[in-house]
Amino acid sequence: MPLVEPGLVAEIAIDTARERGAWRRPARYARLRLNVTVADVPAFGQATLPAAG
Repeated sequence: MPLVEPGLVAEIAIDTARERGAWRRPARYARLRLNVTVADVPAFGQATLPAAG
């Protein structure tokens, strides 16, 4: 049983650079993706391709 039931998909902006062992900048909310359903998004760690690139 999941702890949360996903209902919306949001786009976030992440800088993957690290500085002295910590993330350089925090993750930032970009926008809701109303054109994408929860079923279109693979579960965390289940994607076969990187999210960006």
